Amino acid sequence: MSDNKSYNDKRTKRIYSRREFLKMGAGATALGLTALGAKSALAGNTPFFAPNISRQTAKTIKLMTWFWNEPGRQDAWRQMVELFHAAQSDVRIEEAGWPFDQYTDNILIQVQSGMIDADLFTNTPDLAIRMLAASQMEPIESVADAAGINKDLSKAHDFLRKDDHLYGLDCVTVKFGLLYNQALFEKDGVAVPTTIDEWTAAAAALTHRPDQFGIYSPHVSSAPEATWFTLQQWALPYDGRWADGKKPLVNSEPIINGMKLFKTMYDSSFPQGTDEATAIRMYGNGQIAMDLIVSAAVNAFKASGESSGGNVYQSLRSAVPPWESKRVITRIHPIAVNANAADDNKAAAKTFLTWLYTPENYQQLLEKALDVIPAFPQGIRKEYLDSLPWLEGYQAGVDITPPEVMGDFILYNSEFGKIVVNHLQEVLTANRPVEEAMGDAQTELEALGERVFA
Repeated sequence: MSDNKSYNDKRTKRIYSRREFLKMGAGATALGLTALGAKSALAGNTPFFAPNISRQTAKTIKLMTWFWNEPGRQDAWRQMVELFHAAQSDVRIEEAGWPFDQYTDNILIQVQSGMIDADLFTNTPDLAIRMLAASQMEPIESVADAAGINKDLSKAHDFLRKDDHLYGLDCVTVKFGLLYNQALFEKDGVAVPTTIDEWTAAAAALTHRPDQFGIYSPHVSSAPEATWFTLQQWALPYDGRWADGKKPLVNSEPIINGMKLFKTMYDSSFPQGTDEATAIRMYGNGQIAMDLIVSAAVNAFKASGESSGGNVYQSLRSAVPPWESKRVITRIHPIAVNANAADDNKAAAKTFLTWLYTPENYQQLLEKALDVIPAFPQGIRKEYLDSLPWLEGYQAGVDITPPEVMGDFILYNSEFGKIVVNHLQEVLTANRPVEEAMGDAQTELEALGERVFA
């Protein structure tokens, strides 16, 4: 990635070691982790004037995200950037970032090196907590005030508030559910499962190798971040948690049972060894019947189907996951302004966000991205929600937040997940007993806790 010379004057001088950076999370309890859980026509060619920005030349700023690599969502964001460019001539947005599986690690490396090489960047929930604890995010309540939404922001934003300042705005909230292809269920005469036993039976009945598979979840060793993103949900069928405060729980009975369930599905119904990009194409081609996945996946499957001339979108439906509690993880992904960017770049970034979060523009973003959980009530239209045939199951799940299943390890979610995924690989590919693999993971995670919480 090329250097941004405008950063040089404002670049932070503090260089953090990895241990020091991890320790930044020590005070994050004060951030309220348990809370994680203006009329305008700007979208057209109406002039939009950028305050506090010199108009002699356009200011180019970097927006760093994994969205540029995500089917469907990339198109939605690029369309909104084009509309923003058409609405004014003072600020230009440049794409930056990596695919999701490399994003968190690369952001952490940049912070350890002294700065984030972007003016705007998106976060996963756990990454946002770390960035806030590390003072990498600029206060942006002025953006919410200018867009007229500050008082209406969802309570999910509470973890992004500190000392009367707001440090991020939700750009996509995703909720887990059981997404399925209704046409495949009807073809094979399979009912939508309502219990765990029915779920495993349905997945097996819908599997006809090598052309059709009952269910998929990311699982390959080359994609630990994507695997862990979804695997966290597999603690919930048996009411488990991955950690309680600073204590890992991966050798507890609920987690053991959840990993055994994952292994059963893998053996009977997964397209084994398939990476996520390939699975998206397979889902778009009607080759995968179910996915325990977030609502944002719908756009990726829709885009994949359309690119191959198919129309899988018309067959997509969702059900509440088939376990008694109906609990599902809901994740808010905020966008933030880099606290260490040059002042002119910060002003330009806030100008873009003010435009983007004006309700009429934000509505367009959500609808183009097929998102269903708004940052503020007026950000979504009832008519749009009513038009989505796949929404019902996602609405029925009982929301919980990542910290509720990760405890204090939410601060080190990526490190925690890599340990679990490494040992899960032994279960999947070497048939190692789950109890043994998770026992070793427990030992490693306890050692991690001793290091980072000391």
